[in-house]
Amino acid sequence: MLVTVEGIVIGKRDIGENNCFLDVLTDKYGVIEATAHGVKKVNSKNASSVGLFSYSKFCFNKTNLHYSVNSAEPKCSFFGLSSDLKKFSLAVYFADIIKYTSAAEQSGEDILRFFAITLYKLEKENADCEIIKGAFEFRIAAMLGFPPDLRACRGCGRYLNGDMLFSLEKNNLICEECLEESEEDEELKALLPDLLHTMRFVLYSPSEKVYGFTLKGETREEFSFLAEDYLLSQLGRSFKTLEYYKNLST
Repeated sequence: MLVTVEGIVIGKRDIGENNCFLDVLTDKYGVIEATAHGVKKVNSKNASSVGLFSYSKFCFNKTNLHYSVNSAEPKCSFFGLSSDLKKFSLAVYFADIIKYTSAAEQSGEDILRFFAITLYKLEKENADCEIIKGAFEFRIAAMLGFPPDLRACRGCGRYLNGDMLFSLEKNNLICEECLEESEEDEELKALLPDLLHTMRFVLYSPSEKVYGFTLKGETREEFSFLAEDYLLSQLGRSFKTLEYYKNLST
């Protein structure tokens, strides 16, 4: 059976001299593994469509849950990422998150669209890697079913009420006036107003606007740290590709 999907190649492994396995984030089937025959040949018509982070329209031969590339038409390559090791390593870290969390045979349309937007922003010359990293981590956690509740204080229900604190255990907000209602050993983190505003913006904005902000100084550092910590705590693990990216950033 032939199936047509749009997808981004998020992993690639060589098989012999001319073939490879692809991990493709697709709109219809989530992340799938597909065999690509002959794509390493010089005259391969599909070579430009199956590179890492290529966004393409794929036609797959599907037999049960096995896929092989019949044809592929490139839509966008994000080739510029390969010229910047830091950006490329960050994109690989994002891909690892998606591979770890996305189930096969389930729609991945929303995540595909968000990932394409992310790669587009990351490829830009003036891209702030730390801002993009934090925004991706925070938003993808919500998309995967782990959204924090940042709408209002859990005690009084006010959107803003003096100093707001984030519960690292309950993943919600509590204001200073309602602190007596918190549990004695509950771990709380005070949020600077700009930090809370940014977290709300990333969580509740449309996907195409998620990266439409800038941060500097302490707020930028706090946002980057909190977003990473939040995502990894929800997933219960870290990633070697994250450590590689951090080594490049030091």
